[in-house]
Amino acid sequence: MSPKIGIGDIRREQLTQAAMKCIASKGYHRVTLEDVSQEAGLSKGIASYYFKNREDLLISVIRRMRDHVIANTKTIYGLPNELEEEGLFEKLEQYYANPEIDLVRLIHGGVRALLAMVDDNPVIFQVVLEFWCQIPHNPAIADFNSSLHKHLRNISAVVIAEGIKRGVFKKRDPQEASFVMISSITGMALNQVLYGKQFDKEVLSKAIEEMVFGYLLEK
Repeated sequence: MSPKIGIGDIRREQLTQAAMKCIASKGYHRVTLEDVSQEAGLSKGIASYYFKNREDLLISVIRRMRDHVIANTKTIYGLPNELEEEGLFEKLEQYYANPEIDLVRLIHGGVRALLAMVDDNPVIFQVVLEFWCQIPHNPAIADFNSSLHKHLRNISAVVIAEGIKRGVFKKRDPQEASFVMISSITGMALNQVLYGKQFDKEVLSKAIEEMVFGYLLEK
């Protein structure tokens, strides 16, 4: 049985979602609690009751974004829903060692899933751009970005290491290859958000796949 959701949880989620929209539209430094309360359709007093200041609200936004990305990790990496988050990395090598899993198709699907997320959740990626600008100045955001990137990189490294073992991927350092692959894909996705959807998603998907597989695949 799932835990009962109280009014406090609902209000916090309302304000957190509103804060994300405000950060995406106005920029991190220009957002106030009053902006967030207006976006959420609540009084400033209610916002101040649940979050003592802007920094407290920021922590809630960081946690919400992390939850969002972790929840979508299984889609990006083709992981079954029943695979629990606890002890995930200990289970990955065994899972991807299954020869029935087509690793090339897996990465194809991951690229397309990520680009679909950009279309479906532009606010998330706009906030990511804002957060990237704050990394040198805000330890909380720097820690969030580092832990999230490490999480994605480690999963990718397991997939790449298995591909190397099978002779499908070139012999490279899995962590280095994972860094290159994630940087290429997320860079393209974030540019879509930054400069608008100037190109067809299908065209971009194929371009990213050509770039990634040109780097990864054994000829």
